[in-house]
Amino acid sequence: MSRPRPRALPAALTAALPAALTAALTAGLTAAALLLAGPPAHADRQTTTDAARDVYRIPAGGTPRLDRDDRAHDIVKAGAVHNGPTVTLWLQVRRLARANDVASWYVRTPEATWWLHHDRRDGARYTSLFHAGGPEVLDCEGLRGRAYPRTERVVVRVPRVCIGRPAWIRFGASMGKETDSYHLIDDARIDAGFFSNRCRLGPRLRHN
Repeated sequence: MSRPRPRALPAALTAALPAALTAALTAGLTAAALLLAGPPAHADRQTTTDAARDVYRIPAGGTPRLDRDDRAHDIVKAGAVHNGPTVTLWLQVRRLARANDVASWYVRTPEATWWLHHDRRDGARYTSLFHAGGPEVLDCEGLRGRAYPRTERVVVRVPRVCIGRPAWIRFGASMGKETDSYHLIDDARIDAGFFSNRCRLGPRLRHN
């Protein structure tokens, strides 16, 4: 967003005013213009919003349908911060459950595509990194994930060295739950829809 330029004082007025007063008035107009412009955008941050009540329930062998009453897997926002030595990924739901869900991020870089999961099923609490399409959990020292019930968020922090120190990333996010009889899923970038094996990606987010 471009900042509005401060308007110059009319020549007839400046000619009649002492130099110090003219400078003070001009400085005031400049400050007012900067306040109207607001803070500068952060090039290393990105947030996406998602429609509420768009979780899909997929019965085993059945037809997917919207489960508008599910709040624990209903993403309302997701975001990323790409600066320094770490990529921070997060998602926020309407009401975070105490357990039994998997928060996931699908991340593309110039060289590869990755999955990150924060898994809270069966009492477990662990965060993992995979190559997309690969079954093997990758070693990544410093990988961290945590749920924050007070803000309804799950946050994962991955050292950039683990994903090749990319110049940019594109990310998508999902929240899910899987049982023997059904599967719940919400994609942060699709209103009432989902992909079976990936998340919809957003625009590039460059490192700062």
